Amino acid sequence: MSENEKTNNDNVENDQEIQLPESKKSEYSGFLKTLSTFTGDIYSLTCPSFLLSGVSTLEYGQYWADYPELFAQISKPTDEAERAVAVLKWFVSTLYGSFASRKDKEKIEKKPFNPILGEQFLAKWGDMAGCGETVLYSEQVSHHPPISAIYLENDHAGVSANGHTGQKTQFKATSARIDVIQVGHVIVRLRDYDDNYLIMLPPLQILGLWRGAPYVELSGTSVIQSQNFNTVIEFSGRGWISGEKHTFHSVIRRNGSKDPLYTASGTWSGKSILENHTTNEKSVFLDIETSSRATPIIKPIDEQNPLESIKLWQHVSKAINEGDFSTASKLKGEIEQRQRDKVKRGEETTLQYFDWIEEDNEFQSLFDMINSKLNLEHKYKEKGSWVFKKLLFKDNN
Repeated sequence: MSENEKTNNDNVENDQEIQLPESKKSEYSGFLKTLSTFTGDIYSLTCPSFLLSGVSTLEYGQYWADYPELFAQISKPTDEAERAVAVLKWFVSTLYGSFASRKDKEKIEKKPFNPILGEQFLAKWGDMAGCGETVLYSEQVSHHPPISAIYLENDHAGVSANGHTGQKTQFKATSARIDVIQVGHVIVRLRDYDDNYLIMLPPLQILGLWRGAPYVELSGTSVIQSQNFNTVIEFSGRGWISGEKHTFHSVIRRNGSKDPLYTASGTWSGKSILENHTTNEKSVFLDIETSSRATPIIKPIDEQNPLESIKLWQHVSKAINEGDFSTASKLKGEIEQRQRDKVKRGEETTLQYFDWIEEDNEFQSLFDMINSKLNLEHKYKEKGSWVFKKLLFKDNN
């Protein structure tokens, strides 16, 4: 898609979206001017407090379990191809929460806090439909560059997902958008089967900036690779003049084959359809609009340790929710300054939940299969992984 098409795509976005309050437009315009002249990774830019969401980026890990029953059901099929479908279904189910659910009453996508090094977010979900309990551990494992490590597990079902995510961002002045490359990957492991699944994360864009109504759109390609199957997912936004936002088209094939076994397509924020090419049957794949997302169980704030996200940012969040943006800026700055002072003093942060594995052979073997068989280019190179210290399913059998 050309730059002009992307700009037009942005312009035809829903005209009924509420834009910024009049009182904030001057400050917002100043922020856009700063963006337009900034070079480098804009993640480091200070965002106006009225554009902050009141939550930490680390809390986004909870969207991996918006539908914990789908996560648990990955291990249910005895057929490996059907398990590949289940992994795709779970992955698509995480996207709405992660990228489209957080617009406030003004319908504006707001920026989360940058987590401090060692920050934690812990949650769990009760037994859903007899699938057992699901638990989540998230930890900020790097501040420069910012990287969050996430581990989701359902021991009853024998399924775990271990990954890390980060962002490389750049403002595109010609089309008034922010391009984001999602650095990182996820590995889904099964206790009772030999197939593991490497998920490469899609790039995204932040659009609607000039209109004061930012929103996120996934774009480009994501890949899910196992030892015997690969899934290629193509994301796109609304086309010029017509079409729908948040669309995707995915194809599951056996490695080395050009013949599709399954295709799933539709909108990741709404309804999608699965087609079985062996039987020619079609069925509803997901319907996010009519389904209920699960609510995580989080410890009361007085029982949390000082590094847990909700406790750490509670007073900043309260000020933002009350519209006291000057106090929010002051309190946020104090937390960030304490982090900088700690670094200056040479104090090291001991991570509680994750270790860096420099040469992750499991990741590398699946990643090499993506490159050799699909010939896709990836905009970052890494050989290692942030791995949960109590990983249960790393070695099958």
